[in-house]
Amino acid sequence: MGCDEAAKNGAELQSVFDGVDLPDNTRRVYTAQWHHFFGWCVTRDSLALPARPRLVVAYLAALAEGGRSASMLRGACTAIGKAHELRGFAPPTSHPIVVAWRRRLIEAGDQEPQKAVELTVAQVAQMTAAMGADLADLRDRALVLVAYAARLRRSELVGLDVADVVFRDEEIELLVPARRIVLPPGRHQHTCTARAVRSWIDAAALAPSGPLFVGINRWGHLGGRLSDRAVGLIVQTRARKAGLSIEGISADSLRVGSRDERRLL
Repeated sequence: MGCDEAAKNGAELQSVFDGVDLPDNTRRVYTAQWHHFFGWCVTRDSLALPARPRLVVAYLAALAEGGRSASMLRGACTAIGKAHELRGFAPPTSHPIVVAWRRRLIEAGDQEPQKAVELTVAQVAQMTAAMGADLADLRDRALVLVAYAARLRRSELVGLDVADVVFRDEEIELLVPARRIVLPPGRHQHTCTARAVRSWIDAAALAPSGPLFVGINRWGHLGGRLSDRAVGLIVQTRARKAGLSIEGISADSLRVGSRDERRLL
């Protein structure tokens, strides 16, 4: 396919809602949501229409990690499904795998907040031991250990910059607004906060002036600062991969519980 033809096809796909018999405001919303999805697919050299179900799942997960609300994710699903129907394709949003992830990412966001289940030192150690050495593993190990050992709120955790981290021998000092937190070395390699943070910063080549915890796409490219919501998804994912039940587990599970027990890390 030539460049001109590809450009023409791309323009036609972007204008899928043009002239459709819909209320003006609805058409504008659908168009904006579809353009965002289409542009996201283009940057990944993926086909937006018809879209593979797993591609839609990856898109919804990216939106959630970026802090998009449940209503925005729901709207994205509607627009993607409607665009496929207009072009005569089965909506990928009806596929079981998309439905399952939609329930996890969207419906979970509509539920009333529940009291977080406490994570013990043994469970945190189990989570970090199950992580490997790729970029996402290094980030998540550092994130879990920093949040747990320092008992940080989600806003404090995602608000940390690289410059807020000071290494002192085997200890690590966090410069959190209005306070300083010194964390001792861990008893094991996979539970040492200082080692985990240093490994993450070095592997990701993070800029001193930038955020400490950032998003990572499936190609290992770094994105912007993590959102509060992304922390919860990371904690649940890591707990599940470690063989733990995720019932009641959230980002706040890293903060609740005994302060003294954390010294056993």
